[in-house]
Amino acid sequence: MRRMLVLALVTALWGTAIGTAQVSSSANTGCTVNAAGGMACNGIAVLETNDEKNKTPRLSVTHFVLEPGAALDQPSSSSDCLIMGINAGDLLNERWPFLHVSLERDSVILMPREKPFRLRNKGSGNVEFRMIEIRR
Repeated sequence: MRRMLVLALVTALWGTAIGTAQVSSSANTGCTVNAAGGMACNGIAVLETNDEKNKTPRLSVTHFVLEPGAALDQPSSSSDCLIMGINAGDLLNERWPFLHVSLERDSVILMPREKPFRLRNKGSGNVEFRMIEIRR
């Protein structure tokens, strides 16, 4: 009886250890864009796989700093993007429909793939945001 109790306890502890997932940050890249058109990035790159069975959307999180006068193009024409404001700033979409994008801290803006964008920092200070790219 005692062996059964020990075996059940070990199995219960082992089962919870196996079921625990590894949690890590999803912010995998940081980029700074300057007014001359240069971009410096650092972080972890994830290679694309051509797995036909796994057709779930892929997320890529990038932290951007746009210096005054800098512009950022849409990363891919087949991706939807969510932009999450970190500090306040004003961006101008230089592609049709030429909208003004006002970012506030913790604001979220959807940039659908059907509407291409090129965001330019029109302010006098850096604009920081995270872009979540959803690839389908």
